[in-house]
Amino acid sequence: MTTGRFRRGLRAVKGPAVVAGVLWLGLTALGEVALWRPRFFPGRYAAEAQLVDSAFLLLARLAVPVFAFVLSVLVVAVARFRHRRGPRQDGPPLRGDPVVYSLWLSLTTALALLVILNPGLLGLQELQQPVGERDELVVRAEASRWSWAVTYPNGVTTRDELVLPAGRRVRFEVTSTDILHSFWIPAFRLKVDAVPGMTTVVHATPTRVGSSDHDPALRVQCAELCGLGHSMMSMRVRVVDQETFEAWLRGTTPGPAACAPARAELRITAERIAFDRSCLAVPADTPVTLTLDNRDQGIPHNLSVARDEGFTDVVFSGEIFSGPGSRTYRLGPLPAGTYFFRCDVHPVPAMSGTFIVEEG
Repeated sequence: MTTGRFRRGLRAVKGPAVVAGVLWLGLTALGEVALWRPRFFPGRYAAEAQLVDSAFLLLARLAVPVFAFVLSVLVVAVARFRHRRGPRQDGPPLRGDPVVYSLWLSLTTALALLVILNPGLLGLQELQQPVGERDELVVRAEASRWSWAVTYPNGVTTRDELVLPAGRRVRFEVTSTDILHSFWIPAFRLKVDAVPGMTTVVHATPTRVGSSDHDPALRVQCAELCGLGHSMMSMRVRVVDQETFEAWLRGTTPGPAACAPARAELRITAERIAFDRSCLAVPADTPVTLTLDNRDQGIPHNLSVARDEGFTDVVFSGEIFSGPGSRTYRLGPLPAGTYFFRCDVHPVPAMSGTFIVEEG
């Protein structure tokens, strides 16, 4: 009795199995054709991007027949064996064939070993290939809520854009001043965590010129959810030829920018968790009017002044308010000397500076 039911079950499955097989071949073919010349990758601007994209495509091509098989069996099973009014009894037990089990285990084991070897171990070896120290440009990237600061070997520090030479390997040394962040350049396909108290390293070799103005994937972006200003924690990236890079590096002065002449009425703008000025100068023994223009939507800022960088001796602390909006503060009069200013909500390098009170 049981043997007869088993044979009838096999005959019932035979036709749908053929349909599932044909459907599997068709879906596999469509999937492989779709991956033949994919257009869904963002622009590639580094040699490492080509390696990562190739690894992604290999994994996708290996996954297509597996996904197509599961989808084909599911579709045929739903279409052929579903019960519209509910089953009246259990179906006949079907015992699997040891040959099928062995074949499935062998194929999946071989696939797993292949993926571990390539692109796994071989891909990592290519990405981490050592290069002579003299051939590398070392760039230090420092994350703070919610901005980036990059420093070059000659001491130049920028917070507006990351400028890199094409054709030269770059060693990024990444750290954080406060909490966990993540250094990510989509066009390079590289990402590494920025961890407080330690330095993480990642390499990239830009291969062609370009800028964020033409390709939004060419940017530094925080990829670790880090708080209110996370979505704005980005920086423009510009890849130029070696001569242009060297000229830019020579023309960028290390250290803080020079102050404008002292004035009793000043204006400073906060945008993208950064002040537009790193030095303010006012006349001594004179009341000062200072307007803070906060352009960060929903993010609070203020401006405080202290006699020391540690802000243990605060001489003025302005009202904290969320943007967009502005506040006008009235300071002083203050005696001549060198003071410091910052945003108390975001006391990061991009929102701090020198406050000089000059003799008239």
